[in-house]
Amino acid sequence: MTRALIADVPVAAYAKAVHALDEFDALVSKYEMLLDTQQVLVRTANFAGLFEMASRGDKLARDAALCGKRFAPLVSAIASGQFAGPRANDIQRRSFRSRSQAETLDGSASRLAGVCSAQRDIMGRDLRGGASVSPEAGLPPAYRTGSQRFIDRRG
Repeated sequence: MTRALIADVPVAAYAKAVHALDEFDALVSKYEMLLDTQQVLVRTANFAGLFEMASRGDKLARDAALCGKRFAPLVSAIASGQFAGPRANDIQRRSFRSRSQAETLDGSASRLAGVCSAQRDIMGRDLRGGASVSPEAGLPPAYRTGSQRFIDRRG
């Protein structure tokens, strides 16, 4: 039975992958700061500033996706067993960490979207019903559960 030799990742490919992973980590850090800033803008009801920053977040997300595409083939090759060694282990460890950070930020972005949606609903209710805190303030009278005048349609 012959056994194929498995080599470590070539030095040039390792250097490119490490550079791409470093760039990805930097983009993730920028996106994290952007989300923190957007949280503050939501809390202070500065929606104009929030909308201005949305395009910046889209650009960072695009850049991170493009950066991830640069090291994804090498990470797949390592995962399939084509490479083994200290450089392969380092790339695999760093890619797991980067993926974990990206998933955490995705959850943070989802929570921010939920907060924005809730704030939008609150502002909409305030605009429709004055300063009323009732969740039924913007509903037509027929859908409100409070005391209502009913029309006797029996004749």
